[in-house]
Amino acid sequence: MDAVATSPVEYTFARAVSDLTQIAPIACVTVTLLVAMLADLVLPRRRRGSAAAGISLVGLLAALGLAIWAWYRGDGHSAYFGFVTGDRFAVYFEMLFASLGVLTVLVAHVYVRRRGLPEAEFHVLTLAAVIGMMTIGAATSLVSVFLGLETFSVALYIACGFSRSETTSQEAAAKYLLVGGFASAIVLYGMALLYGSTGSTDLSVIAGRITGSNPFQNPMLLLGVLLLGVGFAFKISGVPFHQWTPDVYQGAPLPVTAFMSVGTKAAAFAMILRVFNFGLGGMSPEWQWLLAAVAAASMIVGNVAALVQTSVKRLLAYSGIAQAGYVLIGVVTGGRAGVGAVLFYLFVYLFMNFGAFVVLTPLVTPERERDHLGDLDGLGFRHALSGVLMSVFMLSLAGFPPLVGFWGKLYLFTAGVAGGWTWLVVIAVLASVVSVAYYLRVVLHVWMPLPEAPLELSMRPGPVLAMVSSGILSVAFGIYSPLLLGAALTGALPILGH
Repeated sequence: MDAVATSPVEYTFARAVSDLTQIAPIACVTVTLLVAMLADLVLPRRRRGSAAAGISLVGLLAALGLAIWAWYRGDGHSAYFGFVTGDRFAVYFEMLFASLGVLTVLVAHVYVRRRGLPEAEFHVLTLAAVIGMMTIGAATSLVSVFLGLETFSVALYIACGFSRSETTSQEAAAKYLLVGGFASAIVLYGMALLYGSTGSTDLSVIAGRITGSNPFQNPMLLLGVLLLGVGFAFKISGVPFHQWTPDVYQGAPLPVTAFMSVGTKAAAFAMILRVFNFGLGGMSPEWQWLLAAVAAASMIVGNVAALVQTSVKRLLAYSGIAQAGYVLIGVVTGGRAGVGAVLFYLFVYLFMNFGAFVVLTPLVTPERERDHLGDLDGLGFRHALSGVLMSVFMLSLAGFPPLVGFWGKLYLFTAGVAGGWTWLVVIAVLASVVSVAYYLRVVLHVWMPLPEAPLELSMRPGPVLAMVSSGILSVAFGIYSPLLLGAALTGALPILGH
């Protein structure tokens, strides 16, 4: 590891405060986690769940406020001897993950009570995962990247098996633990080889040392990049490393699946952008074709496999695989347009995909979840708001204008063509056409008249608020897409060295 340029004696109180301001949202969520754990220890049992939910919600909203303040302050810089940063790329993802955490708490508070699961522990695991994801967004060293990766991964391994009486939940946790462990090991081995090749774990130092060099004269470096690509492909559910995704999504509790579907993907892409587009930007010809192949395979396999699914959770799992392929187009393209399109799509994907899972929450009974396509029959007639919003989410994921999903794909595809990856964009467009079939299939079930008395829906304020806010933002960001795109392009600048 690099020698520390500044000795501990020179680390003054003023610098400690300055460093802390760079990670203020992460520190806020960390304090929230500690307070929630203490409340779970000292409060009466009947009050622990509500207290943990309230503490988590307040802490995440405070973290979101701090991230917004840091964004407009715009004075982000490296902190803690180059291990993290408070630049706008980091702050952008902190706003995304804080928003995701808020929505998750709103949904989980109702879900865990309805299923009879321990509530306080669930919120603590959610906060731990958010901390890990934020750390990845702010990481500028391979060490801090891996620490963030393992922090959120371990929390999600436990959360997937949170329904301890269900074999499907335990199976999902076991599969995710085994596959995730292998992926983490591969990533760590790749990082070790990268460190051995460059003599540094600092991404900015690595970028400088490989610029102008011939990678083919350093087989260790090439192998390290290959292993990192494979490990990162596992994390984003890229083909052919996607097999775990449908089973884990289906077996995990619904709020965990919703959280994972957005959070793990966004964190993994933040990691990819930092390591590949920034740290390994000088080797882009070597890793671009690797990621392009994963993108093409993911779009084809994900969309074709989704056509035959009868479970909404499995359908959205394969949809997520295909969506990862679309986002990889922006990663491969690079530049401000490509990276900006990635950031734009990841933020709006939060509302489209999370909202689709939230619509399933009122269908949950104390005995089981109801995620079969047939369970959606007549949803639009049983609860018009849920039916309309589910239609909005499906059409947005399919890319229908003027919804935000259309603009997200348009920005990615435009950047891909401008960057010379036209063949990849052609595959993406054809795959998107295929995806319309299964997204409209969901809409058809939602508006299918019921021949018999419908199952009564259990609507609660938390999920309704999460559902409505996701729907409103999916439409609003579609109408005012340049507003979010401008923020995404600004967030992309640190990756480009500006």
